[in-house]
Amino acid sequence: MKQFRLSIAVLLTVWSLAGMGDAKADNGSGANGVKIEKSEQKKVRLYTPTAHPIDVALIDADGNLLYRGTITKNQKGITSFNLNNLPDGQYYLTAGNSAWWMSQGLTIKGNALSIDERNLQQVTEPTVLAYEKNKFEINLPAKNVDEANVAIYDSQNVLVQTDSFKGSTRRFDLSGLPDGAYTFVVGPSQKQFATRVDIKH
Repeated sequence: MKQFRLSIAVLLTVWSLAGMGDAKADNGSGANGVKIEKSEQKKVRLYTPTAHPIDVALIDADGNLLYRGTITKNQKGITSFNLNNLPDGQYYLTAGNSAWWMSQGLTIKGNALSIDERNLQQVTEPTVLAYEKNKFEINLPAKNVDEANVAIYDSQNVLVQTDSFKGSTRRFDLSGLPDGAYTFVVGPSQKQFATRVDIKH
């Protein structure tokens, strides 16, 4: 299974991360009501109407991690990112927690930043339900995610099966495995979710 690896190539010393503004989030724009929009020439605002902490990261087109941090609920639920010091190129602002993840593509060209909704990827924690004895169906709610990976580990953390699927639903027959606890690790290469199931014959 491919792992999405990030290397820290650039440390932005003049990065500004501060809450500002009075606008209200448009609940339903992104995962868990989180929304990313342009606020000024090369600035974006991240609206976080949730009370849970959110992990954020800024990544360039080569996969280099430029910024990583955690947003806790501030008074207005708005965090501003100043991207004035970034050169022209494609960037990805990601946000998420244990229940969801999203990535918004940002393009800087000239002295302007643009956000295209077609470059928004999001995925919500999948459900793993038994549809027959020792047979499980994964339902992975996602938007603009081409393919998801699945890895199944036994209780000793030994990989017993891998697969990938397109679409939102995939079924697995684990009746050939011995009794015990197994963990499904499901999601696109950028974000995986773990769910534990039990096999009993």
